[in-house]
Amino acid sequence: MRTVLKGIFFAFLFFFPYKIFAFNAIVLNENVLNDKVIKEINLIGKELYDKTGIFVGVAIADQTPFEDLFKLQEQLIKPNVLLILSKISHKVDIIGTKDSLLFFDKNKVLSPYSGTGTILPILTSSKGKDVFNAAVLNGYADICDKIAKYFNLELENSIGNANRDTINILRILIYGFICFSLLYFVQRKMKRKRNG
Repeated sequence: MRTVLKGIFFAFLFFFPYKIFAFNAIVLNENVLNDKVIKEINLIGKELYDKTGIFVGVAIADQTPFEDLFKLQEQLIKPNVLLILSKISHKVDIIGTKDSLLFFDKNKVLSPYSGTGTILPILTSSKGKDVFNAAVLNGYADICDKIAKYFNLELENSIGNANRDTINILRILIYGFICFSLLYFVQRKMKRKRNG
C-alpha cells in the first residue's frame, strides 16, 4: 500500500508543474530578509501572479554588487518585475520586462519623498535597525498594489499603504492645528485692537 501511495505521489509530481506547490517571489536573499517578511511577500506575490500572470520578485543582496543583480531578471518567467537592492552598493532599483513596467510608475515607488515613495524614505530614516525588511516589504507591496490597480483588482493579502496613510493623516491634523492656532491668534489680536 505504501509503495502504491508513493508511486501516485511521484506520478502527480511528474505530471503537474512544481509551481503549483510552491511560489517563491524571493529570487535572492543574502540573509537580509526575515522569515515573516518572506512569508508576506510570497503571499502577496502569489495572489498577484494567480490573478494577473505577472511575476513580481525580490533580489536583495548583502555582499553581491548591484550590477550582478540585473542578470537575475533574465532568468525569471515573463512578464516580470524585479525589485533589486544591494546593501554593499547602497543602491535600489526596479527592473522588468517592458510590458510589465507599463503597469505602474516605478519612479513613484522609488521617490525619495515620504508622501509618494515607499522604499527610499524608510531606507534613509535613521530610526529602526531593521529598515531593509520594512523598505523591501513596503516597496514590494506597493508595486503589487499598483499592478493590481492597473487591472482593476484588489489584493486580499495586500498590506496597503498604512504607513503612508498614517503619515498623511498626521500631516493633515498638524497643518489643521497650525491653521486653527494662527486664525485664533489673528482673531484675538483683532479683538484687542477693536477694544483698545
